[in-house]
Amino acid sequence: MIETERLTRTLNPKTLAVIGDVSRTNYRWLRCMSTFQGNIYSVQIDPNEIPGIEEMGIKNYQSLTEIPEDIDFVLVAVPRVAANAVLKDCINKGVAGAAFFTSGFAETHVQEAIDLQKEFTDIARESGVAVIGPNCMGLYNPAAGVRFGEKQAVGFEGDTTFISQSGGHAGDISAAAYANGVPVNKVVSFGNGVVLESADYLEYFGNDEQTQFIGMYIEGLHDGPRFTKILKDVAKRKPVVLWKGGMTDAGRRATASHTASLAGSDKVWDAMCKQTGALQVESVDEMIDLINALRLLPKFTGNGLGVTGGSGGQSVAMADTFARAGLRIPDLSNESQEKLGSWFSLVGASFGNPVDMGSNREQVDVILDTLTADENVDCLLVQVRPPQDDDDDRERMQTQIDSLKRLKSTTPKPIAVIAHSPTPAHDGSAIADLSKTLREESIPTFISYERTANVIQKVLEYNQNH
Repeated sequence: MIETERLTRTLNPKTLAVIGDVSRTNYRWLRCMSTFQGNIYSVQIDPNEIPGIEEMGIKNYQSLTEIPEDIDFVLVAVPRVAANAVLKDCINKGVAGAAFFTSGFAETHVQEAIDLQKEFTDIARESGVAVIGPNCMGLYNPAAGVRFGEKQAVGFEGDTTFISQSGGHAGDISAAAYANGVPVNKVVSFGNGVVLESADYLEYFGNDEQTQFIGMYIEGLHDGPRFTKILKDVAKRKPVVLWKGGMTDAGRRATASHTASLAGSDKVWDAMCKQTGALQVESVDEMIDLINALRLLPKFTGNGLGVTGGSGGQSVAMADTFARAGLRIPDLSNESQEKLGSWFSLVGASFGNPVDMGSNREQVDVILDTLTADENVDCLLVQVRPPQDDDDDRERMQTQIDSLKRLKSTTPKPIAVIAHSPTPAHDGSAIADLSKTLREESIPTFISYERTANVIQKVLEYNQNH
């Protein structure tokens, strides 16, 4: 069992050492750690590598034990055959924790490598060192400036922690979170997880006051009952969004060669999530969409949607999509229908639900106010076309955005936006600008009817059970 204080030092380091960085990778790890807010050291014995390290202004030592101060976190990038020796140096130095980027262990299914991982595991577990990995990317802590990717942003604190068995997914999740305004507290990539695995990180961050939302990518578990017990406890107190890899036969074969994990039955995982109250997703996009919605939408427990912003055909498509997801598009109350009917032009428009504004878009404030005031509407969904700089309708579209910002300040009901574009790849910058503008008003934005319906349904189900 790893002491909590030791893991805290590891995840929030004030001193750091990188072991084994080389010019062949352009000293990637030392460059990643160039934003670190504490003291950073290098350990490298190859005389051909040391000049390049020192040119970066980083003091190099021949051994970890030679470094003149205590070390909180070590990033290890040495060949597999040297991993056990480096681990023993970490123990002798008394470091709090170490992330081993080193790979080629049990995930190779080679007996020699399996035996080496067993020896590594036995040493690590007996030592009390908080070992992350091996076969992992390690830690991203933007507040401390610890990174595993040179493009990862730093200098901010966040309320969302991601735990990932995959280094690639960990990188994608951190990039997607930053791009979509989800403030990251930590990202931990733990790979083979021979000492600390998913249950350990979930328990730790479940008790971490700064972490209010948890996202996880898992391929397999060391102790299913323990994980389930912890998950049930944590999910009572904060949302846990779980992405399970290896839910098909092909996926299960892939997990075995990726992190040497036994993936388990998809039916077992489905049942576990229902039992514990965890939220299941199947992609990076879905995870970020869902966490954004949980963070930004006020709590609602009714499934009646007020929908507007689309044309006639688009309104039909939205209604179909939301209804298939188990959401209701109720008739508006008699009061709302009378209010809209007293002035609403039916030329190319209709004031049912969804409301096709048509030629009535100049009255967008009245339409939005009427929908949110309606007793049958629990949540408002508005389709918005992201304004382009050269768009002739830019002024009208900006008016709609301003109306949403005004409405947000006057209603307690949740509001979400669908950024509609037939060419989202071409309009990516405009969609990002729209999302950022509305996110600042606590209005989440989604880029398809399907993604919107999926997220709203999952948030609703979560709210109804918590």
